Amino acid sequence: MTRIKDIIKNMYMLLIIFFSYIPLFTMAIFSFNKTSDKGYVSFVWNGFSWDAYRNLFSSDLMLSFVNSIIIALITSLFVVTISLITVYSLWKQKNKYLKVLSSIGNNISIINPDIIIAVGLALFFASVFGTLSSGQEGLMRAVLGHTVMTLPFGIMIMYPKSEKFNSSLFEASCDLGYSKIKTWFKIYFVYMIPSIIFTIIITFVFSFDDFIITTITSNLTTVGTELYQGQFRSWALALGTLILFIMIIGNIVFFLKNWKNRRKYNEK
Repeated sequence: MTRIKDIIKNMYMLLIIFFSYIPLFTMAIFSFNKTSDKGYVSFVWNGFSWDAYRNLFSSDLMLSFVNSIIIALITSLFVVTISLITVYSLWKQKNKYLKVLSSIGNNISIINPDIIIAVGLALFFASVFGTLSSGQEGLMRAVLGHTVMTLPFGIMIMYPKSEKFNSSLFEASCDLGYSKIKTWFKIYFVYMIPSIIFTIIITFVFSFDDFIITTITSNLTTVGTELYQGQFRSWALALGTLILFIMIIGNIVFFLKNWKNRRKYNEK
């Protein structure tokens, strides 16, 4: 009976994964489809073509890619720094009610719709920095907007890892003669590196893909604004396919690494 239950559970998970990946693999197949005369996505198979990938790496999109990468990198740096200081402060905080209130406030920011955050930021930036003219791009506003949008996710990712940090390690390092700052970098920062890497990945992806906050708070042209502007272009399928292949390769590497570590553990 137990074996039948395990088979049903495995089949259920396989079906969920299969139906989840059907749209992604359909997108990958149609990224090689010949586009329409105006360069839009065709939902009828017109023959094999590299048009989508040629359009993806065209000079027209390079500025958008550069802007998206710059905003995502700066935003990731800000979010990691602020999140790391925040979760460390909460770890040092002994008042449980303050931790609960911080968690509730962080969760409210996460469930808030992007459009509400974007409008609020636009009003705040207009009152502090003035109205953005048509000739300005507002890179700083876009970075600050993306930082506000992704910061709750950074805190949410780092907080559980930080709360499990053993205070005796910190105290032992200080007893050995290290200063508190040196101890923080050598002990706490190193301990938090896995969460930092994951936060960078999540923040980069969210910032790179954002459309609403970038459009409302600035006049920058990014991949997100190009993607959601007008009809769906074929290069978007090519971009999604490349991201899909990177994700698959990353999962394979992660699986092989875990399998290798488990094999070494079993041998020991």
